[in-house]
Amino acid sequence: MVTGKTLIDRFERFAPKSLAVPGDPIGIQIGDATRQVHTMLVTLDVRPEVVEEAIRVNADMIFAHHPAVFRPAHNLNYADPQNRMYGDLMKHDILVYAAHTNLDRVAGGMNDWLSAALGLDEVQPFIESGEEANMGRIGTLPAPVSLGDFVQQVKDTFAVRGLRVIARDLDRPVQKVAVLGGDGGKFFRDAKLAGADVYVTGDVYYHTGHDMLAADMAVIDPGHHIESIMKDNVRALFITWAQAEDWPLHVVASQLNTDPFTFM
Repeated sequence: MVTGKTLIDRFERFAPKSLAVPGDPIGIQIGDATRQVHTMLVTLDVRPEVVEEAIRVNADMIFAHHPAVFRPAHNLNYADPQNRMYGDLMKHDILVYAAHTNLDRVAGGMNDWLSAALGLDEVQPFIESGEEANMGRIGTLPAPVSLGDFVQQVKDTFAVRGLRVIARDLDRPVQKVAVLGGDGGKFFRDAKLAGADVYVTGDVYYHTGHDMLAADMAVIDPGHHIESIMKDNVRALFITWAQAEDWPLHVVASQLNTDPFTFM
């Protein structure tokens, strides 16, 4: 028998809650951590279709990267699909837990997984101070490539049909790459100061894009959803821990794409 609390405690030994940015609503979102967990579903987002998937696979617990209750609900009127999702979670007694910026910051977590996927060597943090210190990573490609070729590599690595590039010259050589999953546009100056030739992050704002051009910092925005890389990696962590502790735990990575954007 293994409880949700046991699983949460083991995860937080890996990525302590103290690593989270102040105000980040991580931790238990819904449910009772003392309940037994036989099946866990790992997902990037907790959306109504993901909850339906959890019900189909008989999941007792959902482990998510993005908090399900990022903004408090004003009511629980089930006419709202989001509120109905909360009702379904409670009806089926599904525990929901979220690890967000603590998973982003921890060594061996989100940004290391993204760096490994891009084939970076000599990886280390590039944000040195403040509440988000150690959030991003910077490393080197095995050999210099043109920015245009690296853009294609990013598309292939993360299986995105389209992305946004902020640069004046796609032929410029790049080798030192900074990466930060999620909304990391405000850290482009940190990436440049660390010596990055190109910065990979999501959700770049229009005016920030102008600032990046003015600073001559090449940036690739493949979207926030590239963080879905966490599903298989978190699953692997829990499988390893379950084997070590002899837990009767089945861990499933969500098969759903929760990216709200479609490139046409």
